[in-house]
Amino acid sequence: MEKIKELEEKISAIVERVKSLKHDRDVLQRKADESGSVLAAKDQEIATLKNELYAKNTEIERMLGERNSVAEQIEAILSELDKIEI
Repeated sequence: MEKIKELEEKISAIVERVKSLKHDRDVLQRKADESGSVLAAKDQEIATLKNELYAKNTEIERMLGERNSVAEQIEAILSELDKIEI
């Protein structure tokens, strides 16, 4: 009779341990799912920021081209002014 009681106690302990492990697994799974969602959001944010950076770099290149063009025009005007003063 004592052996049966010991087995029942061991089985009860095992059942409780299994319940605890399942709970821990579920908690970890939820955390993993949440982390995956956060990671996906961050990946999207990175993609958006890369696109913005590309657009800004393109705008900078365009503005540098305009600056060079204006500088050339000013040089041409100054050159013409020098010719006129002669």
